[in-house]
Amino acid sequence: MHVFIITQYFPPEIGASASRWGDYAEILIKQNHKVTILCESPHYPNSSYFTGYKNSWCTIEERSESLTILRSKAYASDRKSFYKKLIHYFVFMISSIINSNKVKNYDLLIISSPPLFTGVVGLFIKKFYKNDFWLDIRDLWPESALVLGQIKKGILYKLGKKLESKIYQCAEGFIFPVPGFKSYLKNFSNKISKKPMIELMNGVSEDFIKKSQKINISNDQKFTVLYSGNMGLAQDLITIVRAAELLKDYNIDFRFIGEGVCRLEIESLAESLQKKIYFHDSLSRKDLIKWIKKSSVCLVPLKDKKLFKSALPSKMFEYMACGKPVIVGINGEARKLVNNSKSGLAIEPENAIMLSEAILTYYNDRERCAIDGGNGMTYIINNLSKEMLISKMINQVKK
Repeated sequence: MHVFIITQYFPPEIGASASRWGDYAEILIKQNHKVTILCESPHYPNSSYFTGYKNSWCTIEERSESLTILRSKAYASDRKSFYKKLIHYFVFMISSIINSNKVKNYDLLIISSPPLFTGVVGLFIKKFYKNDFWLDIRDLWPESALVLGQIKKGILYKLGKKLESKIYQCAEGFIFPVPGFKSYLKNFSNKISKKPMIELMNGVSEDFIKKSQKINISNDQKFTVLYSGNMGLAQDLITIVRAAELLKDYNIDFRFIGEGVCRLEIESLAESLQKKIYFHDSLSRKDLIKWIKKSSVCLVPLKDKKLFKSALPSKMFEYMACGKPVIVGINGEARKLVNNSKSGLAIEPENAIMLSEAILTYYNDRERCAIDGGNGMTYIINNLSKEMLISKMINQVKK
């Protein structure tokens, strides 16, 4: 099968979106499928393009007989304003609409959203080339933008909802990483709610697990609490700093790894705790695994919003795969998974006291760190192998 995937973000870019289709593309190739990727010229999460890459209209990389990558014109910026983000999305949308014509004779088209504007490429392909597409919904937009205060319930929100509905109506079916999205889609008209819906969770690849098991690194001498990933509007990072303040008299270090629009704010807030809280730039996957394995416990915090009850952040699975206990500040699906797998503790979001108490639970019981971490690794290996998940998805699409 020739699978054509349109996703704005793709390796060497980092983040959940790039990792999702970067991993799944590799696995599809190993499973004897041909894969073509249409993505942006790589720069995310930076404001400049990666070394060795040009921001030309379209650069075609023939990696092998089974993998072709088309890197389409993009707009790199710090994305700190809503309008900079819109330009970022629109430039890729327009360039990818035009460059999508370069890909022929594919059997399955998957378009990954957000940004929702990537779905417009699907509308164009369906109308002018009569090819169907499956929509991979990683996040709910414009709902998430509304909840995070990026837009208000005005004209932009209404336009966003109309665009969302139009894209959903034109999709052949839906692929999504969390079960809760099915409930959201069921609220639409029958034209949308009756379409096929397939789960493709953000599991962990066998390659990631092998790399983790090969890296033999002991914990830091100090008890270390780790957060890695996007430092954006959805992540509840302020509560981590407040918990660090509550625990300042304990021999505990806090480490943040990553980039994002809120990083400077969090660094400023943590300024009085410079000997307790450390910040690191984004790392390669191999180096990130090292830091995860050096840590004592890992954090998965989101803000206390109803929309996030369905969230299952991919970083949680990577922590678990590395054998580390997780403290999850999310209600809903994430809480259920952590409790069912016995891989950590689930607390109320935006509650610094509960977070500090959860950290102390592990600080005072290092044996529990090992037990819960081991439980998480076992759960990932048995239930969330990306190889198994993508095979199941392909079979369901064929049906």
